[in-house]
Amino acid sequence: MDKSFKKQMAYLGSVSGRDEDKIAQASLRAVYADNSVYFSEAKLVFVCKKLYASELKEGGFLYKDTVDDNYPQKDFHTMYVGKIEKVLVRDDEYLG
Repeated sequence: MDKSFKKQMAYLGSVSGRDEDKIAQASLRAVYADNSVYFSEAKLVFVCKKLYASELKEGGFLYKDTVDDNYPQKDFHTMYVGKIEKVLVRDDEYLG
């Protein structure tokens, strides 16, 4: 996504999809392909296969400031390791 979507990306990262349709609220168009979802507004998409998932734990962080600054409520994310299967680039990025 280019910089013009900064507000929408921040919104998607801060709101749970369990509570509302956050994609619709961000006014983005979802595309469903390759058993994945991405946004038609994206310039570049990596289609990945998940290989590993693990819950982040407080004891695994090397610096206490990382936890204090990013997880003050101890609501840690899940870390994923994936293999890039396909890279999609919007055609109009190369049209002059």
